[in-house]
Amino acid sequence: PKGRHGFLTFLNYAGGSFIYVRVKFAERLKLLSSSWAIATKKEAAVAEGEEGAEGEGAASDEHSGEVQQVDAKVPKKQKTGGGWNFGKSKKGSESGSKEQNESGASSGGKSFQNTTVPTTYQEMFMFNAAVMGFGGSAWMNEVLASFDTIVTNVANSYRLQEECDVLSLRIAKYKGAVNLNEYKAVMLASLRSLIKDWGSQHEVSWSWLWENVSRMIQALRGKPAVQEKKLAKFFCSLDEDGLGFIRREVYAKFFALAPAGQEFFKQSTTRLHWITDKVVAMTLDIYKQPNKMVEDISALGLRHVGYGIPTELFGPFVTAWVQVIRMLTEDDGAEEAFRWSLSLISRILTRVINEGSTIVMKAINANSGKMLKKAVGCSARGKRALWMLNVQVGTHSISPLMWAIETGSLDAAKAIIVDLLTIRADRDRYYYGMDTIFERHPDIIKRLCLDAPALLPTLLDGLIWRSRTTESGQRRVNYYIQHLLIDGHGEFAKNTEWITNYNNPKLVC
Repeated sequence: PKGRHGFLTFLNYAGGSFIYVRVKFAERLKLLSSSWAIATKKEAAVAEGEEGAEGEGAASDEHSGEVQQVDAKVPKKQKTGGGWNFGKSKKGSESGSKEQNESGASSGGKSFQNTTVPTTYQEMFMFNAAVMGFGGSAWMNEVLASFDTIVTNVANSYRLQEECDVLSLRIAKYKGAVNLNEYKAVMLASLRSLIKDWGSQHEVSWSWLWENVSRMIQALRGKPAVQEKKLAKFFCSLDEDGLGFIRREVYAKFFALAPAGQEFFKQSTTRLHWITDKVVAMTLDIYKQPNKMVEDISALGLRHVGYGIPTELFGPFVTAWVQVIRMLTEDDGAEEAFRWSLSLISRILTRVINEGSTIVMKAINANSGKMLKKAVGCSARGKRALWMLNVQVGTHSISPLMWAIETGSLDAAKAIIVDLLTIRADRDRYYYGMDTIFERHPDIIKRLCLDAPALLPTLLDGLIWRSRTTESGQRRVNYYIQHLLIDGHGEFAKNTEWITNYNNPKLVC
């Protein structure tokens, strides 16, 4: 009876806490999401995107019967305006995107000479920071660069913690005082200017958000610099015997913890040793160059999506590494520095793999054309081509089609090409992925000649449309050879040259 009573008490407490959190914070999260969409003009961007999706592909010509092309281009980075920049530190300027620097080149250093009225959060923040006397706080650029990710992932505690950890590393590179309350003051002033129906609930919600972010950042204040020094000192103390010990023991312990991991480490010994050396370098580089390393880790994670690596193996891999490092040093600070950095790297990799593991990529890993057809069958006609040509995570992207070709998943690659070059239609327009595939991969002919020549006839056959009806014993045929002859710049394309160099008369004829 006592055990039953205790268990019921625990369930009542847990259930009550869930209800309390839902009632207390659900409204705040909704308010943060809606007000952030207004401040960043995301509502207008979404509306424009929907109109663009509806307008993809021109309407069919009833008289000529010509097939129209879908204008489904791979999205490019949008330049966000920023006429006001603050902070004379070079490091601070590096945190902003290249596009922002270019767009603000004509107005940088002319804060109030720029007559453009700020309409987005970023523009308003830069303006208010200059007006409120925080123009020299270059570290605010780092927070500003991460703030969109922070707000959009406020309900995801793991993602929020990851972003705050990376932000702490970036802020640690700035010398001088860092007062996080200054950012809060500028943030609230900017949001009040942009949100028309600003009220007390907005004030409470945004203050609550920044208090949580500030607490996470403050927990790491001063630690990254100390940990970097200790970790660098430890690695410098390792001789060749120590590195050799790491290379041997890491895999032995990892395979003991996760035997399934052996299926993914079938490379040569030299390659396995290179991986261990790379891990050692990455754990230290993330302290030294956090911005660059996050980009590199994201790119690495996308490659792991193509490899089909289960995310469950990252935990045992980190544990094995920490156990080996513990055997080589008695310095708890160096061990903690290594554990924290490797844990952060594994969290970033896990997130990128989870976000990039689309049903299309899973079908490619299985090399199943049937699975791929089922996967893309869930997409809208206007977005169908992008599902098979672009997987975007952050600023990095991977092409499922190109990955299928490179990894030898030719059944899946063939299914993608056939699907892209199949003409579809609804009541308003036709959909045909010819333009999209050549815009995403201008060298698709060359890549097929080198890596998958068996798919060349499939691609070329897809550029031909044959009418299903005959007139006077003849059938109409359209040949879409524009991209074979002319490239995107209006010059002669090299496709004919690549096909000629392939030296296959049957293919040419």
